Amino acid sequence: MLLQCLANMAVCPENHGIVRCAIPHAVQRLTSNDEMEVVVALQALTNLSLNISTEQIPQFVPAIPHCLSRLWIRGEPNINALRLLVNLSCCPDMVPYMLGSKAVSGLLRLLDTDREEVLLRAITWLLCTSSAVDALHLTYDRIACHNQDPFRNPAHTLYHSIYGPKSREELEQRARELTLHTNADVVNKATRLLEILKNVSLVGTSRRR
Repeated sequence: MLLQCLANMAVCPENHGIVRCAIPHAVQRLTSNDEMEVVVALQALTNLSLNISTEQIPQFVPAIPHCLSRLWIRGEPNINALRLLVNLSCCPDMVPYMLGSKAVSGLLRLLDTDREEVLLRAITWLLCTSSAVDALHLTYDRIACHNQDPFRNPAHTLYHSIYGPKSREELEQRARELTLHTNADVVNKATRLLEILKNVSLVGTSRRR
């Protein structure tokens, strides 16, 4: 009940100053065995992450692995996890933490969905993340300190899942295909993603000029 009240209050930006102190509680509920409780927690955090301040970054960072682990629920893309990931990626300083998180298998299959609401959020997430990588000149060396793999293996990071040699090639191919999509927003975002990827260095090389 408290969590639902938090989610309801967080819908209104004027309430954010009051309810932001409850962000750690909402993050904690992401580990609940009650799927509905997790959904409500994701909704609350999504509403509270519209404008993340520098001071709030440590509060949101623990939510990242839970979002990534829930990208797929029973074989279907999880729109609630994607909504939160989009908001988190809109804060460039959150992106290094995100890219150092554990790799997600089948990540780019999100772009195969025929659900436009999922596709739009998936391409937006990848676009915002790549924009931050470009703007902050991120390479693996810059995000290595955030690697969550116990053995610090670069190949086990989200960074590698998106920008590793094979993943990068697949992402570019899928983005090119999406430039032919019937949805104008998807086409626009896919086109912008391809342009930004030209500035993102290949894994194992120096930054592109």
